[in-house]
Amino acid sequence: MQKKALLALMLAMTLLLSSCALIVKDEAVDAQTPIIRRGGETVKTKGEVQEAVQKQLNYMAYMYSVYFGQSYDTTDPNNISAAQSSAIEEIEEEIVTREHVASDIPALTEEELAAVQETAQSNFDSDLATVKAQQFSNSELEGDALDEAAKAWMEEQGMTMEEYVQNATYSKQQELLRAKVIETVEVTEEEITEEFNSRVESAKTNYDSNPGSYATAVNNGTTVYYAPEGVRRVKQILTKFHDDDQAAIDAANAKITTANSAVSAANAKITSAQGTLDTEDISDEDKTQAEADLAAANDELNAANTDLAAAQAELDAAKETAFANLDEEADAILAELDAGADWNTLMAEKNQDPGMQSGETAEKGYAVASGMTSFDSAFVDAAMALEKVGDHSGKIRGESYGYYIIRYESDEPAGPVDIETVKDTISSSLLSTKQDEFYHETVHQWIDAAGFQVDLNALNN
Repeated sequence: MQKKALLALMLAMTLLLSSCALIVKDEAVDAQTPIIRRGGETVKTKGEVQEAVQKQLNYMAYMYSVYFGQSYDTTDPNNISAAQSSAIEEIEEEIVTREHVASDIPALTEEELAAVQETAQSNFDSDLATVKAQQFSNSELEGDALDEAAKAWMEEQGMTMEEYVQNATYSKQQELLRAKVIETVEVTEEEITEEFNSRVESAKTNYDSNPGSYATAVNNGTTVYYAPEGVRRVKQILTKFHDDDQAAIDAANAKITTANSAVSAANAKITSAQGTLDTEDISDEDKTQAEADLAAANDELNAANTDLAAAQAELDAAKETAFANLDEEADAILAELDAGADWNTLMAEKNQDPGMQSGETAEKGYAVASGMTSFDSAFVDAAMALEKVGDHSGKIRGESYGYYIIRYESDEPAGPVDIETVKDTISSSLLSTKQDEFYHETVHQWIDAAGFQVDLNALNN
């Protein structure tokens, strides 16, 4: 009896498992599974959330490919989980934002509606051009016919002008809502001072050990908060190579580049052939071939080095000619300076360096420091060799442009800059950060108060 009972139980279990295996999930029904609820009402279904998650994954894959040159595994569980969190947060944020737009933001004015329409049209036209370039690159259609075909394709994808207007309208409403939320956010004097001191300390750490990086930052227009010792300002009068001389120099440099590439290629072949020869238990046939390859590569190297030497000689000769053709002009400038000509007046008349013709560099000069690499070393060395403010150099041979004549203009005051010169920059930066943080916190408070319920188990089932 016990055996019969056991057999009956096993048979029943087999039938039960068999029937379970025959159950097929209805995808359409499953897609309607509530995932985000609120007050007993379904906010978003499984299908809708999955679509948003997939968009997140596709976006991350695109970003990794375009900006990092890396692949992004859209099937990785951790990546999927992150995309789910992001998509759900965006859904909840849009819901509460739209509710506050409806209750807190008045209807758009005629001027705002006109701006919305203009933005929508601009976005539509931009995407239309992209669609024509990507989807119809091989099409024989032209003009209006091509436009109509591209617009039809966009409409099939849901990219209608009505959709663009709706998106632009919502963006404008979001902008107005954000402005209303953050209108009371302010930055205090204490916060500005604290941030200034922090930036000074950071700059001091960076620049004291490398004054050249400070000089480079200043010349690039970067806002600085601290100046190290050993930085000076210099002005220059550049006498550039004549066009035909510059062309000869460029041609010689091109030959040097080609010869260097040939040297590198020959050296790679030598390394490969020698590696084969150094292989243990190499066959006689492979050894013979490797020796022949090595000999040929050495011949290539010798030829490349010969070409390189010839190109270098051509460059040296071209530069000698170029400088000789500038001597009279540069000597005349030096003669005027030695005769007491005003530097700034002469610089305005004779200088061929566009960087010295306007802005802060024309007024104060370039910042330079020993060891900086963003300028020609000949320029830096000559500038730092001048003994006192007001001294000027003779003709300095530049590596690429011509003769430099350099004047020691001033010493850069070491230490923190005057806080008043950077106060607006710091205040603007701090205010933007505080506004972003305050708005983000406010939206999350709205989300918390909304009482959303998310069923992640159903989403992942």
